[in-house]
Amino acid sequence: MLTAQMNLSALRKLLADFYSVTGQRIGIFDNNFNILIEHPQKHSPFCSKIRSTPEGSDKCKACDINGMKVSAKTGKTYYYRCHAGLVEVCCPIIEEEGISGFLMFGQVLYDRNLERQRDEVWSKCKGLIKDYSEFCLLFESIRKIPSDYLNAVANIMSACVGYIRLEQLIKLSKSSLWEQMVNYIEKKAGTHFTLDEMSNDLSVSISTLCKTAKAHSGKTVFQLVNEYRISRAKEILADDTMSIADVASRVGLDDYNYFTRLFKKATGITPTAYRRQLKKAN
Repeated sequence: MLTAQMNLSALRKLLADFYSVTGQRIGIFDNNFNILIEHPQKHSPFCSKIRSTPEGSDKCKACDINGMKVSAKTGKTYYYRCHAGLVEVCCPIIEEEGISGFLMFGQVLYDRNLERQRDEVWSKCKGLIKDYSEFCLLFESIRKIPSDYLNAVANIMSACVGYIRLEQLIKLSKSSLWEQMVNYIEKKAGTHFTLDEMSNDLSVSISTLCKTAKAHSGKTVFQLVNEYRISRAKEILADDTMSIADVASRVGLDDYNYFTRLFKKATGITPTAYRRQLKKAN
């Protein structure tokens, strides 16, 4: 994924200040969805219990990653309920080249409709916390906050993101996303894939993919993919035992007629004529 250089000491101080002001636990993740810093490091009693089992820990990690992927794709702060029913908030740190990291806080509930929320959380967690009496005690330890307070904390977190960018506490390698896109195209060119899938797999927005492609090559992502497919087709056409239709399929273009038109537009001749030229040259 994208390579990010981080000023960890400055980031630790920022998270500590955030906690001092809001009383809210916060964490920062890198652009590969790995946790870097948490403040405070200790989870709430409820979340510690959930994460004490392999199943619960895996669910928490998967939920965090999904939250970051959604946030990365939209480029906006994302509010959601985790697998255990608690409220989480994720904010992407966006640079010109893509997502450099994420700030995330949560493990809270709203301070209204507590009985309903307790029943909902229990229905999600009873496979991980067997004893209902223990669950009730742990539920009481979960922080309950008003919705306007949650929004205020999220706004402060957004301000922290702006500060991180201004002070360059996280820096992306300028060529890393481009290199990642090139590698992705080379790996996936033999299959059918969409810009939406590429965006999701690389955890950046479609607009970021398009801007990066244009900045580095002057071409669209679609043009780059087809350019690589034609290049691969030229290599495969050297094997005269393979039909033109099979060559088209090998480069992710199952429509024979479309492949032929695309190849001719790029080279000036049809795949069949190109193969004849290869034979003469050999």
